[in-house]
Amino acid sequence: MKLLHAILVGLALGGAGLASATAAPLPTPKTDDQLRETLLKLNELSSDKITLERLRELAKDKPIAKRLVAIAAKMQADAKPKEKPFKFNAAYLLGNLALNQKDYASAKGFFEFCEETAKKLDSELKLAQALEGQIDVAYASKDYARVIAKCEAVLSIASEADELEELTRTKTAAIRRMIFAVAKNGDTEKAFRIIDGIPYKPWYLHQLRSDLHRELDKPDEAIAALEDSMKAMEDDEKLDDETKIALRNRIRYSTANIYVDLQKVDKAAIILEQLVKDDPENPTYPNDLGFIWCDNDKNLEQAEKLVRKALEIDEKNRKKLFADKKIDEETAKKQTAAYLDSLGWVLFKNKKYSEAETYLLKASEDEEEAEHIEIWDHLADCYMAQGKVQLAVDTWTKSLTFDDVSKRDIERRKKVSVKLQKAKASLQKKDEKKDEKKDEKEKK
Repeated sequence: MKLLHAILVGLALGGAGLASATAAPLPTPKTDDQLRETLLKLNELSSDKITLERLRELAKDKPIAKRLVAIAAKMQADAKPKEKPFKFNAAYLLGNLALNQKDYASAKGFFEFCEETAKKLDSELKLAQALEGQIDVAYASKDYARVIAKCEAVLSIASEADELEELTRTKTAAIRRMIFAVAKNGDTEKAFRIIDGIPYKPWYLHQLRSDLHRELDKPDEAIAALEDSMKAMEDDEKLDDETKIALRNRIRYSTANIYVDLQKVDKAAIILEQLVKDDPENPTYPNDLGFIWCDNDKNLEQAEKLVRKALEIDEKNRKKLFADKKIDEETAKKQTAAYLDSLGWVLFKNKKYSEAETYLLKASEDEEEAEHIEIWDHLADCYMAQGKVQLAVDTWTKSLTFDDVSKRDIERRKKVSVKLQKAKASLQKKDEKKDEKKDEKEKK
């Protein structure tokens, strides 16, 4: 049950094992009593797969999800210490549901309860899950001191369960979070010392250094660290060929992303072109190549072909996952918002505004993936190009409500604010002209 809330935002993560889950769909609750009944039924959750399925189901209806969290938090707060209404799985689901809604106070409360419960159950895995949930809340809240403390708690878990894959993954994630939290807390030298002291493979440590350099706005150092990672990986005789290919592609892809940050589009494109050839079944590479070309007004015809290819590959891959019973039918039919956005953007660049609007609107309607300033900025630009100024204003206003996912978003936010003010001024002038004409008619 690792990072259930993160599964809400990605197609590939969202489907694993869902087709085999057996939980019957819940009826849509309406009254507070029905909501409380729905909440108490969560105590019947018996497996990670079913808990994941229920989480995805509840999160789809955002107004209902918000009410569920509010009522659940009150139920939890009002109950006596020994009479709390929720068991571990239910509380863990509610913590993730609250985190997904950015209700950090409620999420923190549920995960703290999970920690207490895990200790009573003497379950190392459940304790790791509860601590990981608290780490996610603290990181999202920018409480980096608490992130560090909870990461240290995860790393201190020692038992036979330490050999289990899930706990090992959790500890690896905790180390990474702790490194970034230490750096964000102002001690970058300590963050690098932590990396130096980790008994992991050299190629992985170089990747951690690269990620940290990138976070610290040191792109040249980040690229150099990736080069070191590539060399260390190639020299690792214990890695099989298949693993090396996957790692090689990951390192090259990370390098391409840094070049995009540096506006070195041609260098990024060379890497992505090779990745498209080497891994033709991965839709990410043609999508990204097509997007950076169109975003920089290069090779627009070829860019459109690449993005359409990405959508085709993505559809084919989802059909296969559904046939293998690894995702449900709904997930299989769903197109990836990022790819729809890319196609809409390249169509916009090709001045096919009406068609572009169709795809950009569809991307913006994705409840799980569309809460991103870039998608809504693209849609607003498309509205403006068609003279739909009020829609553009509304869309840009909406875009500014989303959190920044990357440093690129910070810069985009500044540009969106400027465009929004210009659009509002345009509307104001239009209204003023209408008023002037109205006054003239009345005078006559």
